[in-house]
Amino acid sequence: MTTRVETLFWDGVRILSGDGDGEEFGVHIDYTDLYNAMVFFTSIYVAGQIASRLLKMPALVGEIFAGILLGPPLVDMVPYPEAFVLLGEVGLILLVIEAGIDIDLDTIKLIGSRGFLIAVIGSVLPIGLGIAIAVPFVDDMKSAIAAGAAFGPTSLGIALNILRSGNILNTPVGQLIVSAAVIDDMIALVILSQLDALTGEITVAGILIPVISALCFLIIGGYLAVFVIPRLINNYVLSKFDHAYHDVIEMSFLFAFVLGLMPATYYAKASYLMGCFIAGLAFCTSHGVHARFTTQFKRLLQWLMRIFFAASIG
Repeated sequence: MTTRVETLFWDGVRILSGDGDGEEFGVHIDYTDLYNAMVFFTSIYVAGQIASRLLKMPALVGEIFAGILLGPPLVDMVPYPEAFVLLGEVGLILLVIEAGIDIDLDTIKLIGSRGFLIAVIGSVLPIGLGIAIAVPFVDDMKSAIAAGAAFGPTSLGIALNILRSGNILNTPVGQLIVSAAVIDDMIALVILSQLDALTGEITVAGILIPVISALCFLIIGGYLAVFVIPRLINNYVLSKFDHAYHDVIEMSFLFAFVLGLMPATYYAKASYLMGCFIAGLAFCTSHGVHARFTTQFKRLLQWLMRIFFAASIG
């Protein structure tokens, strides 16, 4: 006689195998989609190698070209393009975290003012020129600001990828470019948020909140990340554990800060990438976190950035 337990067991087997009357269990991927995804991975890798080795250009140029060719604009053979864009954005987040961890405070002290000046000129000049060129051709100032904002550079992802591939991220020039790119992105995103505030009803809060929040996170958050948080973690957390566990604990704190600062910066009308950078900056003096992050994420980050340039930009 069949018991109730046996009946439930065989019903479960039928459901898992998709033979039951109910819906199939789990997610099933079509073979064509899987094959096209492998073609996409192979194509962006080969295109990147051709660009870097034969054409003597950054690999991301070939990766972007492959993304344009195979993506929705042309051949449209990439399955679930939103999923690839999501993976690329995850790679960008990890890259920005690594940039924060790689910051050399001694180098920043020497080049900080120059980095700020370069960032301000690099953002304000093209945006100002864009507005000046657009003014004679548009009817209102909002349209001119929109045209100028289109010239606003957001170069952090590309700059970091090129610096890493050239092994100059930790050099004085590399640190100067990273510092400028972070401030550059902040200025461009603030200007873009101002453009968003100018659509619809214009309010003082809509204009001031993005500027104030970005400055507060950059100045106050940066100060806490460099001078306060490392001291608190060392004195009140790491001192209570054996040295062998310090790297794991610090990595846990790192991603906890990322999960906290991403929504904090996003909902405060700043950039969530700034939150990721500040989280990494809090551990820029920890050699253990730097070594562990590089070891665990190096190969993964390379592929995620290939996907980022091919899917997000391409």
